[in-house]
Amino acid sequence: MQHHVFTIAKVCEYYGVSNVIICPGSRSAPLVYAFTRNPSFTCYSIIDERSAGFVALGLAQQTQKPAVLICTSGTAVVNLFPAVAEAYYQKIPLLILSADRPPEFLNQQEGQMIMQKGVFGKHVLGSHELLCFDENTIDYKLTERIVTDALEEAISEKGKGPVHINVPLREPLYDTPKYVSLPAIQTIKSRSKGETAIPLPHFELFTSAWTKSKKKMILIGGFPVSKNLHHLLELLSKKNDLIILTDVCSNQNKFCNATNYDFLLKLYGKNIPEELCPDFILSLGGPMVSKSLYKWLKEIKVPFHFRLQFSAEPIDTYGNLTHLLEADVLAYLEAFNSLNIKSQDGDTVYFDTWKKLNGSTKTKLQNFHEKEIWCEPTVVDKILNLLPAGSLLQVGNSSAIRWVSWNGVNHKNINIYSNRGTSGIDGCLSTAIGAALAQPDKKVFALLGDISFLYDEHGLWNNYLPPNLKIMVINNKGGNIFNWIDGPSNHAEELNFFTTPHTRDLKIVCESYGIKHTSIHNFEALKTFFQKEKAGIEIVEISFENNHGLNSFLSVQIKK
Repeated sequence: MQHHVFTIAKVCEYYGVSNVIICPGSRSAPLVYAFTRNPSFTCYSIIDERSAGFVALGLAQQTQKPAVLICTSGTAVVNLFPAVAEAYYQKIPLLILSADRPPEFLNQQEGQMIMQKGVFGKHVLGSHELLCFDENTIDYKLTERIVTDALEEAISEKGKGPVHINVPLREPLYDTPKYVSLPAIQTIKSRSKGETAIPLPHFELFTSAWTKSKKKMILIGGFPVSKNLHHLLELLSKKNDLIILTDVCSNQNKFCNATNYDFLLKLYGKNIPEELCPDFILSLGGPMVSKSLYKWLKEIKVPFHFRLQFSAEPIDTYGNLTHLLEADVLAYLEAFNSLNIKSQDGDTVYFDTWKKLNGSTKTKLQNFHEKEIWCEPTVVDKILNLLPAGSLLQVGNSSAIRWVSWNGVNHKNINIYSNRGTSGIDGCLSTAIGAALAQPDKKVFALLGDISFLYDEHGLWNNYLPPNLKIMVINNKGGNIFNWIDGPSNHAEELNFFTTPHTRDLKIVCESYGIKHTSIHNFEALKTFFQKEKAGIEIVEISFENNHGLNSFLSVQIKK
């Protein structure tokens, strides 16, 4: 056995890595030994590689520390790709260790062997390969340096993300791993070294533009929970010429002063009042869910749009970016707040119009929900209000995240996450499982559509199902979002090719995994579920047999 793999585990231990996801296989046996025999790691065996990748992502998403992901050689590696891509765009640290056969066997009809080196392309921050040593020629220091470089890339202050190390291994793979005296680690890099001054690009221009502008807006996309950002926004939110729009996954929704902006902009469509247009935008964090916001900002001209991020690659989602602020987000905002800059008299019409229209939109939503029509948007609104304080909500993509965004997050103590890096439905359930494993003391809820759930049902195929997780499935019998988005809904003959109609019985699915199933068909049952909620993983199926309530909800937009 090539004992340099124990060096991989030793470097990971030094960096404080604790969670390891292992996909069963033969070629990866030495890697399994290296991590399972080290008490510093909590190891999980997840059979399905695609699910395993998202479980690792959920764990790393909550801890903000790298999770190690181990798989065997061959196509097992590419099954990790969806989670790797999601981690890349969400900037979540993962260390992927793919076992491989010796390089001289590549393309020689050797079984379970593909071109693994660099297989993830541009979707990783770094791609490395260890040497395939003979037993008596192992270079422990070289292995240490490569793993150190990889972990430094994964946790870079300029942006975390996934990093891949391909590990070719010669046989024997299963000889008893005897104790190996590894050299002391000496090449670990110090992340505290470097520039002492905090770079503040365009700082004078930024402060000048802020002072001159009378209609300011801050956009906060997906962001991990941050008490420091919370404090900074608390100071900024006191300004009466500033509108703060937070994405439902920003985890800063307390400071959104137009909580129903998504549905407000949808109501007005192409007739959004000019009074709402800002003359200054500061954007930070990940993408925003709201498609209406996206369309609107693409159409308007803004004199100043500053994008604050640590990475150098410009993100110009709306096509109106004027300045990239390549800096640490919190350091930049702290420096700005410390100046206590007083703006000129703001545009009261701008601020008052936002508040007035948001209030009327909220009233329209409340009036509709009070009718208690059994439809998806009203049920999601009820769920958001029934969730226990301090809980964590993992929302699936497609319609589920849109219902949350349209209703707005008024519950101040819920942390919300979703796989919005690539916005795919694959892995939403597995990510929620990883999140619940990382937060055992929190109540964790997953809100998924039926197709998202069924696509990832193998996420339930493991021995670590967390008892603090409740999985709520909106079952509309398949891809209902295509019934109401522009395009597919206008082509009735081909609609079944856009949607995913199915006859799967979720109760039978639950029974096959030995998981409790609860069926809910009315608001009283929904309320009772939250009042009498008990510990233990559970799947709550919320069924919808028709679409009349959904159409009623969407018709609100023409009643301005």
